[in-house]
Amino acid sequence: MKKNILFFCLCLLASSYTFAQKVIENPEYGYSTVPGEITKVELLDTTTVLHFHLKYIAGGRFGIPTETYIQDLSSSEKLFVTNAKGVKLGRNIVPDSGEILYQLYFPALNKNVKTIEFGEANNGGNWFVYDIVIQEGENATQFPIALRGNWLLADGSNRWDYGFNSKNAIVEEKIWTYKSIENKGKKYTITLERDGNVKTITAKLGKNGIVAFGDSPKSLKEYSLKKVYNPDFKMKDDKAFEAITFALDSTTYSGVIKGFSEKVKQKTAMVHVNNPFKGDQESHLIKINNDGSFKVKFPITHPQTVFVRMQSGGFYVFVEPNKETFHYLYNKESFFMGDNAQINAGLEALKDVNFILSRKERNEIGITSPEDYKILCIQKKENVVNKILEFQKHNFISKKALQLKNTEIELEFYQGLLAYSMYRGSLEYRNKKAKEEKDKLPFKAFEVSNDYYNFLPKDILDNELLALSGSYYFLTNYIVYADIFRVNRLPNLNTVDRALWLKNKGVELTTDELNMVEFSKQIETPEMIAKKEEFEKVYGDTRQAFYKKYNPHFEEISKYIKSLDQPTHDFILSVVDYLKTKNIEITEEEAKMVSALEALKTPIEIEQQRQFYEQFAKANITFNNKYIEHASEISRERRALEKDKKIEAFFGRKDSFMQDVMMMQAFYKTFEDYKVFDNRALEVAQAKLNITFLKDYLAFTNEETKAKIELNKTKGGYTVHNIEKSEGDELFEAMIKKFKGKVVYVDFWATWCGPCKSGIKRIAPLKEELVDEDVVFLYVTNQTSPEGTWRNSIANIKGEHYRVSADEWNYLKEKFKISGIPHYVLVNKKGEIVKPKMAYLSNSGLKRIFKAELSK
Repeated sequence: MKKNILFFCLCLLASSYTFAQKVIENPEYGYSTVPGEITKVELLDTTTVLHFHLKYIAGGRFGIPTETYIQDLSSSEKLFVTNAKGVKLGRNIVPDSGEILYQLYFPALNKNVKTIEFGEANNGGNWFVYDIVIQEGENATQFPIALRGNWLLADGSNRWDYGFNSKNAIVEEKIWTYKSIENKGKKYTITLERDGNVKTITAKLGKNGIVAFGDSPKSLKEYSLKKVYNPDFKMKDDKAFEAITFALDSTTYSGVIKGFSEKVKQKTAMVHVNNPFKGDQESHLIKINNDGSFKVKFPITHPQTVFVRMQSGGFYVFVEPNKETFHYLYNKESFFMGDNAQINAGLEALKDVNFILSRKERNEIGITSPEDYKILCIQKKENVVNKILEFQKHNFISKKALQLKNTEIELEFYQGLLAYSMYRGSLEYRNKKAKEEKDKLPFKAFEVSNDYYNFLPKDILDNELLALSGSYYFLTNYIVYADIFRVNRLPNLNTVDRALWLKNKGVELTTDELNMVEFSKQIETPEMIAKKEEFEKVYGDTRQAFYKKYNPHFEEISKYIKSLDQPTHDFILSVVDYLKTKNIEITEEEAKMVSALEALKTPIEIEQQRQFYEQFAKANITFNNKYIEHASEISRERRALEKDKKIEAFFGRKDSFMQDVMMMQAFYKTFEDYKVFDNRALEVAQAKLNITFLKDYLAFTNEETKAKIELNKTKGGYTVHNIEKSEGDELFEAMIKKFKGKVVYVDFWATWCGPCKSGIKRIAPLKEELVDEDVVFLYVTNQTSPEGTWRNSIANIKGEHYRVSADEWNYLKEKFKISGIPHYVLVNKKGEIVKPKMAYLSNSGLKRIFKAELSK
C-alpha cells in the first residue's frame, strides 16, 4: 500500500513538474494587434513567460504599461505583468534594426488553462492578442496538426493555395468550415462546407514537411509551409508592365483576418488610395464581418499600390482595375490569392527592404552638407538595390513585383533627396522650441545650389510607369514644393488681367464693370506693368516684410484713409503717412522702397490714376469684394502655371505627363471648395491639359462635384439618439445637430499631433474676438488620444469636444477624405458642409469667412 501511495505521489509530482515546465513554441492564436508575434509561451511553476519578436519602425517608441496582462478565458481575473527582459516596463525605443526580442513575466496560470488572452488594461492601450491556445480542449476541432498552416506550391512559384487552421480553411478565396476529416494512414480526405456548398480536398503526407493536396487523389501537387527555391522555375506570361492604361474604373479588395471574432472591438478598416490626379488621398471604408471576412469595391484609375490600415497595422497592396485581390492577414504575415497574388507575394517578401533614413542620420542632417547628403542617399540606394539582387539569388519573384519594388525604391530615393531642406527646416524648428541648450541638435548653414537637383533624370516627367507606385502621388508633391521650383511671390493682377481670368471662369461682368475694365487700360499700360514688375523684383521681399510688420495697425490705418479728403491711392504710401502721425519711424530699407514707389509713376500717370479712382473708386472696391471667392482659385492656377515654367526650364520639357498631373491637381483644388466649372471655364481648363484621359477626368470630377452639391441640398432631417450606433452622414449629422443656426468650424486633431496643437493655440485669440458671435469651434479626436491626456488638454481649449470610437473615426475619415491631421471643415448655419477640406488660414482669413457665412 505504501508503495502504491509513493508511486501515486511520484506520478503526481511528475505531472506537476511536466506542467510547470511546459513550453509552447510558436503558439497558435487568433487576432493580434501587436506589431510582431508571440514566439513562445512558458508555463513555469511560479510564473508565466511570453516571448515576443517585435517588428516596428526603427527609432519608433512603444510602451509596456504596468497594466499589461494575461487572462485565462475561463476566468475574469487579469494577471498583470511583474517583470520584463529585453525591454523595460514603460517607454522603449526600437533599435535601428527595426526588430527587438523580449520577454514579459506574469503570475502562474492554472494548470487546466486552455486559452488565454494578452492585452493592455490601461486607458488607451491597444495591443491585444486573442485566443492564445495553451492546450486544445476535448471539443476542439480535430483537424490534424500536421496539415495546419499556409501551404505554398513547392514547384518554385510558392503560390499560396491552401490555408488550414484549427477552426476553418481558406481555399479558393473563401472561408470554409470543416464538415468531416477522414484518415487512412498518411492519406486524408477533408470535406469543407460553405453556405450549403461542399468541397472535398485530398491530402497525403510526404517527407521533409511536404504534403500533397488536390481536389482528388489523381490531381495531387506537392506543397510546403516554407518557400522552395527552384532556379529552373519559369512563370507563365511573366512580363513587366510596358505601359499603363488610365481609365475611370474600379477594383475589388477582399480577404480574411485570421482569428477575428465578435470580441474584437473595432470592426472597420480603411483602404487609402493615393490619387495623383487629384493630389489627394481617397479613403474607403472596409466593414469586417464577425468571421473576419471583408470585401470592398472602390474606384481606381490605373494599376497601383494602395495602403490598407487595419487595427493590427498597415499593409501595402497592389490592385488593378477590373480585378480582385484576396488578402489573408495571418497575424503579421500576408498571403494572397486572386488576380494579383504573385505580385503581392513578391512585394510582401521584400516589404522590409526600403530606402529609409535612420534616426541618427535624421538627427545629423543639421551638420550634413547637401553634397554629403547626396552621397549618403546614393550609397543607401545602392545598398537597398544590392539587397534585392541578393534576394533574387535564392527566391523567385515575378517580373512585375520586381518592377514595382524597384520603382518604389527609385521614388523613395528621389523623395529622400528632395526632402533635404524639409528635414533641416524641421530640425531648426525643433531647436527653436527646445527649452534648454542641451536639447538642441547641431546645425550649420548650407547653401543648396540648383546643381544639387541634378539627381532628377530629365525623362522623369514622361515616365508614366512610375504611377504604378502609390508613392508617385508623393513624388509630384515633393517636386511641386522643392525650393528650386518654388514660386514665392506673384505680381499683383491688374484689373484687365483679373477680368480675363474671370471671363475664363465663366463669369459675366456687368456693363459698369466692363466700363471700369476698359478705363483701367489707360493706367495699366504695358510700360506701367513693366515698371511694377521691376519694382517687385527689387523690393518684393521688403514689401512683404513691411505688410507683416505693420499688420497690427491696419485696422486703424483703414479708418485713417477713410477720414482723408483726398486719400493716396497706394496702400503702402497711406501706411507711411499714418505712421508719421504716430511718430513711428520706418527703416532705411523701407524708406528706399517708399522713395522708389513715389518715383514709380510720372505726373501724367498719377493724374490718370486719380481720374480712374474718382470715377470708379467704389466700383473697384465692389468689384474686388464681389469676386474675392475666385481670388484663391485664380492664385492657385497662376502659381501652377509659373511653377510649370520653372519645371520646363529645368527639365527642358513641356506638355509632359507629370506637368499635366500637376496642372490637374491645381484644378482639383477648386472642387475641394465645392466650386465647379461652367462649360466655358471647363473648356479653358481642358485646353491647358494635353492628355486625353485627364481632360475627361477633369470633366468627370466636375460633374461629380455638381452631384455632391445637389446631394448636400437634400441631406438632413436625421433623428439620431445614440451616436455610438451611427454611421456615415448620419453620424456627423448627429454630432452637429445641436449647433443648427450657428457656423461650425470643425477641427479633427489628436493630442500627439504637434501641428494640431499649434493650430489650436494660434486660433485661441480669434475665439475670444468672436465670443458673442454664433460661431462654434468643434474639436474631434479619436482613441489614439489617451483619455487622461485628452481631458487635461481640453481644459485649456475652449469649444465643443468629441472623442469618437475607432469605427466612428473611420466613418468620418471616409466622409471628409481625411488623409492627415489637422483637418478642418466648415459647416454653415443650415447645417450644410460648405468646405469639407479647408486650407490653413490666418485668423484674419478665418474671421472674414466666418463673417461672410454669418451674414447669409
